[in-house]
Amino acid sequence: MTPTLIQYLVISLLQIVAVLGFVMTLVPLLTFAERKVIGYVQVRLGATRVAGGLWGAQRGRTHQSRTITGGLNGFMWWLGKWPVISILRGLPMFIADALKLLTKEDIVPTDADKAVFVLSPALAMVAAFTVFAAISFSPGALFYFPAKFPFLGGLPFNGFLTDINVGLLFILGVASVGVYGIVLGAWASNSKYPLLGGLRSAAQIVSYEVPLTLSLLVPVVLTGSLNFNEMSTRMAADVPVNGLVGIGRSLLMFVGFFVYTTCGFAETNRTPFDLAEAENELVAGFHTEYSGMKFSFFFLSEYASMITVSALASAFFLGGHYLLPFGLQPAWNHFFQHSPYAILAWTCTPSILWFLLKIFFLLFVFLWVRATLPRYRYDQLMNVGWKFLIPYTLVMFVIAALLRYAA
Repeated sequence: MTPTLIQYLVISLLQIVAVLGFVMTLVPLLTFAERKVIGYVQVRLGATRVAGGLWGAQRGRTHQSRTITGGLNGFMWWLGKWPVISILRGLPMFIADALKLLTKEDIVPTDADKAVFVLSPALAMVAAFTVFAAISFSPGALFYFPAKFPFLGGLPFNGFLTDINVGLLFILGVASVGVYGIVLGAWASNSKYPLLGGLRSAAQIVSYEVPLTLSLLVPVVLTGSLNFNEMSTRMAADVPVNGLVGIGRSLLMFVGFFVYTTCGFAETNRTPFDLAEAENELVAGFHTEYSGMKFSFFFLSEYASMITVSALASAFFLGGHYLLPFGLQPAWNHFFQHSPYAILAWTCTPSILWFLLKIFFLLFVFLWVRATLPRYRYDQLMNVGWKFLIPYTLVMFVIAALLRYAA
């Protein structure tokens, strides 16, 4: 059934709302998860209750019900007695964070370039969210509207917003615009520490974009496409089951995943590459002069970029919508198609579940690394990019071309 123009626009609007709703829900949950994961990794308390000068859980049951926060704290104190669900203690904190940012005073420095100062956080956030237009969460339709559904009956609700032929090029092009928001915001603050942070960020992101793009050219060469859906499917399911070409592709994807992920950490200004906001050197870096919602826009864009990096790593190296990573899915399918274990045949088909689980795992790795590794010196950071990662990715690119020719 071919939709009319109005139906197509309505479905597109619903898909945009679904994708933005998913991202805008995941981002604040990530701020909560970051506190909890770092707390567990470093063997200390993470978020456990809602802060404030109101009655808390330790004041006795007679006082807990007098305020909303007191009741919440009492409930979370009770959750702490349970082994698994105790991780949910402090969950309302991200709501408190949102309220704090909404109500916090919005300060603009007197000597700042006010127009650029105001627009820079929006530029960074728009660039970080626009890339989701070309990311495919599911290779086909997630579901079909029931036949009797008003106006949209029988039409598909796809797992992607657009399926353009140059999807990867669109993602890389739009994502690179985000650095302008950081640099312009740092310059417009008219302060030395933000300016130093912005210059660091510009040099860092430009430097690591080279090996990141080269690492993503490996799946481009191996698949012969720039379409997100087509690349993801071919990298996962079109690998030879045996032979040197199949083994070489799997090894290349394995190495490429670690190179790409390292560059992804640098591109998102995450530890150990967070030199643009090194608090022991630059107060808070490029966003030192920002407060309120402008400050939150920078962090919304950072967490959204983490989701983007995780989605690309999942799609092109970890099997995407299929279960197994590094091109191992065809061997898995071959085994279950010629064995009595038909009950596990569902693991041979693509699903949005595998894609999301891999994204969540990689987001956990972002938090895990922050809780574990120290920060690079700036000269070390630049040396890793120019002296190691770029030569490695050039070698990988040549090997990918040879494998494509051999296939």
